Amino acid sequence: MFDEFDKSDLEGPRIDRRTATKLLAAGGLSGLAGCSGGGDSGGDGGDGGDGGDGGDGGGTESSSSESTSSGGASGGSITAGWNIDQIEYLDPHYVDKGQEIYLQSNIYSGLVKIGSDGSIVGDLANDWTLPDSSTYVFDLKEGATFHNGDPLDAAAVKASFERLMGLDDSPHVSKVSSVESITAEDETTLRISLSETVGPFISFLTRGPGRAGTIVHAEEAQANPDEYNRMPVGSGAFELTERESGEYLQLEAHDGYFGTDSDGNSLPYLDSIRVNLIPEPSTMWTAMRGGEIDYSISIPAENAGQAESMSNLNVVGTNPGAWFCIAPLASNPSEVDFAQFASGSAQITDKWSDQDLPTTDVRVRQAIAMAIDREALVERAFFGYAEPAHSLFNPAISWLYEEEPDPGQYYDPEQAQTLLDEAGYTGDPRMTLTLLGVPGDERRMTVVQEMLSQVGIEVELNVQQSSAYWDNLYSYENALVMYDGYVDIDPWMTMWKQLKTPTEDGSSGAWQANLYSNPDFDALLEQDYGTSDFDERADIMRQAEELFLEDAAWAMTTFPLIPKASTSSLTGVGNQAGLSNFHMASLE
Repeated sequence: MFDEFDKSDLEGPRIDRRTATKLLAAGGLSGLAGCSGGGDSGGDGGDGGDGGDGGDGGGTESSSSESTSSGGASGGSITAGWNIDQIEYLDPHYVDKGQEIYLQSNIYSGLVKIGSDGSIVGDLANDWTLPDSSTYVFDLKEGATFHNGDPLDAAAVKASFERLMGLDDSPHVSKVSSVESITAEDETTLRISLSETVGPFISFLTRGPGRAGTIVHAEEAQANPDEYNRMPVGSGAFELTERESGEYLQLEAHDGYFGTDSDGNSLPYLDSIRVNLIPEPSTMWTAMRGGEIDYSISIPAENAGQAESMSNLNVVGTNPGAWFCIAPLASNPSEVDFAQFASGSAQITDKWSDQDLPTTDVRVRQAIAMAIDREALVERAFFGYAEPAHSLFNPAISWLYEEEPDPGQYYDPEQAQTLLDEAGYTGDPRMTLTLLGVPGDERRMTVVQEMLSQVGIEVELNVQQSSAYWDNLYSYENALVMYDGYVDIDPWMTMWKQLKTPTEDGSSGAWQANLYSNPDFDALLEQDYGTSDFDERADIMRQAEELFLEDAAWAMTTFPLIPKASTSSLTGVGNQAGLSNFHMASLE
């Protein structure tokens, strides 16, 4: 990968948006490296002169305009709504769900971050150079501290890296597997030497998206990992001071935060943020409309039009490189030995040991994909805040995305019924399947339920809160699952953990929702992983896409546009790269 760039392209204090996009794509990163069991949204940016942690706008188009200095505006407290019922992880070395990443990006600092224009810019790092293609030397800001007052210097960053390198159970340890040595040359100079050239390495170091370079207080984390995960000591703009499980988290401005705006004013502007956990979409909208909260990372699409017409609210529609699908259980969990490798600690069901599982028949999966009218789904379930998804690659993967791909998954109910006849499902109903989802999925689940009924498939809805959703998913008791991913700007991110056959070691298939397995597909993903040339990768990915479509591994539905709302008095919240940063947010 590195040979695609001059060494100077990867040096600081800023990597331009074009180069950053390639680096993030090569690393399978942008804003989120995880998936969610419900609606995710948000944005991230830089500080001050590098573009700001702000970016505001309105309407139904994605907006990430650069924030200007607010002249030192400060003070005030806000309440924000997070559409989840529980925050499980706040240790960035373990975080993988979008809602958790949004919080940790406000609590922690990184070596670098995504700027408001999509570039990679310094966070704790003022600048960085590459003496050679496998060595990075970072110049760090002076006088930075953790929330407890301890110095945030080169030695502290070194300790954070070494802590991650020793965590065999971290989903991000592979990002530092090439690190050969780390040296704190003095308080503000950090040298990282790699065993080999890794082109996207700098993207792994971004605050939030990369997580490998998100800086933990290693001593505190090692002394009591569980407590650190619950109440971490970070160094970001806001300190977590209080939390009530399943209810709220209280963030207070970190007086010692090193960030400043373009005029040199200290950040953050806000004094505090109370984050309320509001999993029910209707409750979120009621709270937003009634003035109980000042900001929502996601409001129901059916309410976005009304919100736009209200003078006291602003709405931003963000497209975080997301995809939505229905994942049909492609293998019988009682007949394959790899189910346990993806299920983790979940109890795998024995339900299918003595029951027919129709979705193991590829004709049934193809029929499900053909029964979905995606254009109608966009209008009825998303109120226009989405695009039809006819194949795997979302619009953020611009070098692979096609609006109307050929081949692709298209609405054809007559052919769907023919396939079901051929598969031997001719009764009335032809079959009854359970569809698992979270409250944020319920409207589209209902629309899909009606569409599948038109071809004779009866669907029972199983709506679970987010925390219960994951246990239900990995028990493999439901034949159909509402499944999604966010800020995937590289096919590796969409495919590797989500669709590759699960293995006991490594990350392959670690998030497998439906036990899909195809050795030829796996081989293509392995080939892609070792290829840096984009033209070669495109050819490999097209072959993998063809297998995906033939197998109907998922029934793709939509590429969503997430509507986020704020009161008109709140400005400067970062809305780019899939996070929600309040570093430069202010109240007018």
